[in-house]
Amino acid sequence: MRRLAAVLALASVAGLAVPSAAQNVVRAGGPQSAPAQDIATLSDEFNGSALTGWTRFDQAFGWPDKFKTLDVGGVEPGLLRIEPHHSAWVRDLNAPFIFRDVVGDFDVRARVRAHGLNGDIPGGNWSLGGLMARVPNASTAASWSPRSENWHFITTGVGNNAGEQMIETKGTYNSYSSLKLRPAPTGWIELRLVRVGMALFALARPEGETRWQVRDRFYRMENSPRMQVGLIAYTHSVDVPQGPDNAEVANRTVNREAQVDMALDVDWIRFARPRPQVSRDWYHQVSANPLADPNLPEAAVLEALGD
Repeated sequence: MRRLAAVLALASVAGLAVPSAAQNVVRAGGPQSAPAQDIATLSDEFNGSALTGWTRFDQAFGWPDKFKTLDVGGVEPGLLRIEPHHSAWVRDLNAPFIFRDVVGDFDVRARVRAHGLNGDIPGGNWSLGGLMARVPNASTAASWSPRSENWHFITTGVGNNAGEQMIETKGTYNSYSSLKLRPAPTGWIELRLVRVGMALFALARPEGETRWQVRDRFYRMENSPRMQVGLIAYTHSVDVPQGPDNAEVANRTVNREAQVDMALDVDWIRFARPRPQVSRDWYHQVSANPLADPNLPEAAVLEALGD
């Protein structure tokens, strides 16, 4: 019976891949048109010599610059290099982040490599980089107040244990962060975030592999269709004692003297609309979005999201 249920679930969700007119009907208010934004134009192969069309989180909201290096094409043609100063994306803390504004559902992928400046693995611990999708809020450095951060990410690098390459997934709700760490190979890896209504998936595909791995599933009743989607990097310096962080102080301070050994290379980042399409009506989302089913087998998720 369990096998039959899994097969039926797979068949049901796979049907989202080619949405019918009925699937696009909002049950409580008539049809909704898809967002007009062509998010494929947000993609970047980093073939130039400067960032174009990206928003820097620090500059947009008045925070200090925690980029030790932000370079396009200087280290290597066609490569974005991000090196952060001591920083973190956790709870109320912020760190280097460049993003595009995305309205509606998305499927964003990036080919990245997190490493040390002289080795395959970042130095220290909590040195990671990858993709993040953040819910905008009205907070700036001038108007900041705690417990207003909401975002999800998938990153690669070193977590709690020095010398161990990991993938970290993290969800933050009103500045409460919950994370998962799982082993990962060093070198290039594709990371992916897919939003389908109130369901959001974090996936990874190491270099040389053909199959995506579902690394996390999130479900958030988020009414805003807009998210800030892009690239993050952060690192913990061995010169800084670990302990409770005062976000009011840490977010406004850049420790340029602390030694860090972390770089995130980005070959490309590509945006598209997700293959599954579901009604964006809130009640349909909480009652009938099949991708929000926590018991949905991974095979069904991968079939629905596509390659």
